[in-house]
Amino acid sequence: MSAESPENREMYKEIATLVASLGKAFGRPEAAIIAALEKNQISLEFGRDANGNRFVLATLEGQTARVYQGAIKQESDRT
Repeated sequence: MSAESPENREMYKEIATLVASLGKAFGRPEAAIIAALEKNQISLEFGRDANGNRFVLATLEGQTARVYQGAIKQESDRT
């Protein structure tokens, strides 16, 4: 059995951060977000806004949010 690589640890950290952000965006506990991801109930897309900032566009049960590094914007927040 080999030790876990630094790249794998970083990937798991980033996924955990995304799951936590999705929980905040949708007002649900992380366990519910994980279950929804496992059941393919959350749609995830990568994108860039007009300023070139990267985000993950997440959709769950008609609710959509952009998850940026350090920020969450509900689609209804956009003008």
